[in-house]
Parts: sequence; C-alpha cells; structure tokens
Amino acid sequence: MRTKKLIVGVLMVVGCLTSAMAQDTHFSQFDAAPLYYNPALAGVNECHNRIYTNYKGQWNTYSTFLASYDQPLEKIQLLGGTIGLGGLVVADYAGENSYGNTQIKFMPAYHYSIIPGTLRISAGLDAMFDLMSISEDKVVLGGGIDPITGESTAGTDFEHTKRFYYDMGLGLNFQYNISPQFPINAGITFFRLFGSGGGGIAVASSDAESNYRRFSLNANAVYPINTRLTLLPSFIYTNQKMYNEMNIGTYLKCGIGDFTPLIDALYVGSWYRVKDAIILGVMFDKPINKNWTLQFGFSYDVTVSSYRKSDKWTTGKNVKGDSFEFSLKLLNCRLPIVVNPEGIVNDPFR
Repeated sequence: MRTKKLIVGVLMVVGCLTSAMAQDTHFSQFDAAPLYYNPALAGVNECHNRIYTNYKGQWNTYSTFLASYDQPLEKIQLLGGTIGLGGLVVADYAGENSYGNTQIKFMPAYHYSIIPGTLRISAGLDAMFDLMSISEDKVVLGGGIDPITGESTAGTDFEHTKRFYYDMGLGLNFQYNISPQFPINAGITFFRLFGSGGGGIAVASSDAESNYRRFSLNANAVYPINTRLTLLPSFIYTNQKMYNEMNIGTYLKCGIGDFTPLIDALYVGSWYRVKDAIILGVMFDKPINKNWTLQFGFSYDVTVSSYRKSDKWTTGKNVKGDSFEFSLKLLNCRLPIVVNPEGIVNDPFR
C-alpha cells in the first residue's frame, strides 16, 4: 500500500509538470472571476470599484488563489466610448507546494454604446506575465523510490527550476438590454496568442506548441421573475487543445432583506460541467454602508464522471476528486445603495 501511494505521488508530480504547460486553471465560480475569463469586462459595470477574491481547493493537492480589481476611468473619453482598467493575480500551487505558478495580468478595456441604453460592445486586452517554479528538494521521482521497501528519497536535479514568460490575449463582449432589468451578456476571448511558456520548467526549450492557446465563450443574463425572485443563468465554454470544458446553470436570487437584517439577498444555484461534475453553490450579499456591498459565495463540485471511481482518488488524502471554492466580492457603486422591502433598488449586480 505504501509503495502504491508513493507511485501515485510520482504520477501526480509528473502530472503537475505536464499540466503546467498544457492547461490553465479553471474556476467553478466563473461568474465570480469575470476578468479571468474575459478582459473586456474590466470597468464595464456601474460601480466605481470592484474587488474580487477566489480560493479553490481541489483533491487536497491543488490550491489556487485569485485576486482582481477593476474600475471605469470616468474622466477618459475616447471616440465616444469609455475606458476601463483591471488587473489580477493568480497563484497556483500543487504537489504539497513543490510546484508554483504565479500570473499577473493587466487589462485595459474599451466600451462603446452602439445603441445607448440597449446595445454595448466592449473590447479588452489581456497582458499576462507568468512565473513558474518548483522546489527540487520536495520532488520525488521514480528513481527516488526503493522498489523493495517503498522508501522514498526526495530531491532531484532539474536543468531549470524557474521560468518567466509573458503573453497576450484579446476579449470581446456584447451586452444587450431587452429591458433595463433584463440584460444579456455574451463574449469570446482568445488567450496566449503568442503560445509562450512552452516546454515546462525542467527543460530549456520553449516550444509554443507545448503551451496551448486557449479560447473561451461566456454568457450570462439577469431575468427578474418578480420583485423578490431573479434568475441569473450563466454559461462558459473553454477549449485548450484537447481539453474542453463547458459549464451551464443558474443562480436563483431571493430578496429576503425584509425578513432578516443579517443579509439582503440569498442565492442558491447549480451548474453542470459536462461529462465531469455537478456544481452546487450558495451565496449572499449585504450592503455594509451606503456605498459598499459585500457578497460571499461557496461552491462544491461533486464529480459524477468515471474519474470519481478511480483508485487514485479513493485512497490517501484525496476526497474522490471533489473540489470546493470560496469567493468574496466588494463593490463600491456610484449611487448610494437604496433598500426597500423588496431588496436593493439599484442592484449593483445587475
């Protein structure tokens, strides 16, 4: 059994090194990481400032943290449109922190109203700077395992333990307002246009074909059922060479501010990641003063694919391939938040 676990550990480290140059991090709460999926959303909202943070834990092996900030540059007008600016940091760790990947992104965006109040188009750039690193003294490879006793010896000698590279992406987003309370968003983003960073960490070569270009499609809407209930459907599709992921589902928002002073609105929802998992989510928001609103979310991925049955994830510390996420949002809106018995009148999430 001990030898089996060590072999699994080796496979996981090798997998980390391979996936580092093959597939980017993904979030189940993709609506809580809008800039990560489309830079055109920087500064697109009706608030002075947005601060988002996300934490993802997966299989007790992978940990990911994201923090983003964006705002409109209200004093800058360009060709009849407005400018938004955003940035984010993503820190990804795996293999008991032996592997680390940190990305810093800067995202300028341009927003133009084709039909004021009805149709708006946005375009944004995704300027990425990436640093990958690995701790040689924490890595156990096949040669470090005694085939008889199963004893392991950590440590190896890679040609390189760090790699820095940069790349660029481009995003587009369209917003169409069927009514002021019923907006629909749809966008497309192309990431890693230069294909930089290929080859991983441990080798000197940089092969663009090893670091696959990625594109994603995003869509969401706000559909008011009545003064208390609102549907928030969302969709995202991501492709990175042979990797495909599609999530679709919705939150149901319920205004409960007239029942309890603790929170203003409660959200419950679920999404289906095609051929992989069911995502269950809960969220609430609460005005903390006349300008700022706080929103906290939690989600849990229940793996429903055959991967859940793999012995690799039913032993040791892993929890059958499931993962979880936390998100925290802070929004500072232009207008003071007005609350009546039905909830927030000028809802910043619309």
